[in-house]
Amino acid sequence: MSASNTDDTPETINYIGFNQDSKIISVGHKEGYMFYKTADILENSTLTCEGQSLNHLGLNNCLIIERLFSSALMVVISQKDPRVLHVYHFTSKNIICDHRFNKSILTVRLNRDRIVVCLEDCIYIYNLKDMKMMHNIMDTPMNKLGVVDLTSKPGNALIAYPGSTDTGSVHLFDAINLSSVNTFVAHEGTLACLKFNQEGSMIATASTKGTVIRVYSVPTGTRMFEFRRGVSRCVTIYSLCFSCDSKYLASSSNTETVHVFKLEKSEGDDKPEAANESVGWFDTINKTISAYMPSQVLQVSEFMTTERSFATAKLPGATRTNQVALVSNKNQQYVMAATSDGFVYAYRLDPEGGELDLIKQHRIGPKTESCRISPLGTGGKSSDSNQTVPNMDDPDDFPPMSHTSG
Repeated sequence: MSASNTDDTPETINYIGFNQDSKIISVGHKEGYMFYKTADILENSTLTCEGQSLNHLGLNNCLIIERLFSSALMVVISQKDPRVLHVYHFTSKNIICDHRFNKSILTVRLNRDRIVVCLEDCIYIYNLKDMKMMHNIMDTPMNKLGVVDLTSKPGNALIAYPGSTDTGSVHLFDAINLSSVNTFVAHEGTLACLKFNQEGSMIATASTKGTVIRVYSVPTGTRMFEFRRGVSRCVTIYSLCFSCDSKYLASSSNTETVHVFKLEKSEGDDKPEAANESVGWFDTINKTISAYMPSQVLQVSEFMTTERSFATAKLPGATRTNQVALVSNKNQQYVMAATSDGFVYAYRLDPEGGELDLIKQHRIGPKTESCRISPLGTGGKSSDSNQTVPNMDDPDDFPPMSHTSG
């Protein structure tokens, strides 16, 4: 998620996002970046954040901040030149390498094997350990929203991106073996959002219409679940997120309601495609409608057979943009929403569903008076300013070891 900086945004927040395992919230702002641990948000009354100004590097107005899990490795895209990818090691305060592209960078995704850079008409794949370009997926369908995702499980690097500008087609590409895997149609309308689960075995999709959210198996593209987001005809889906155990899926949008869906099959649902089929007398009605009514009316049948949200969380109001995550902490699931107006909200996910209770609310962003910025680089570890190469043996100080600037 990224948004241009505006004068009427008091927190000057340009970017808010959760990292690969939803343990870190990244904030990009006018002067630099800030990181918040989601566990601290749930457990503490006062937040401690890691953050630095990047003005000395000329990286004003950070448009994209992506951190590799909880390591010291991060990627920065600055408004100064949104065509340049900066790979930064924030403990040693060194830019490891820069890569320049011919167009603005819209989205960046990282895992422990690959860095994926999405432009509006192509996708670049880099090997994380030495930052060498592995592949360039040229002439992708025009993707002005930068819709793309990358699996986070080690040794598995599937990329998902729109396969068409006319329909909601999803294309899967193997970034390890550098080969196409599958293409399937997820929606009639064009895609607005894609998200893998942590295992890389499922993908959630939403179209620009935003009324229906679907879940497909990976890599087969078999539809597993279909959910009706709400009563609004059309909304803009900002984010989708699976829980770490893949039992729940959350979505946020340009409305104030966060929806949580339960990923479970009904009894007797043995077929993978059966999630959007009806049973009993309802099946008879659908077959009758299918036989005698035009395709436009079949959308009514689809509306009647999709599942609605299991639980909802109410934000105080609609925001310019937001991101949602399902966070597990001390054997309890929480819904967490971070907003561009500088707040993060946490709700306890009740096993019975319904409307969820707000249990924590914190102000976040560069002007937060209650946030004590840690002087250390990585959560209390001492920072060696003379260190120029990240330590491969330290999981909190992950590569690259060598690089070539491009």
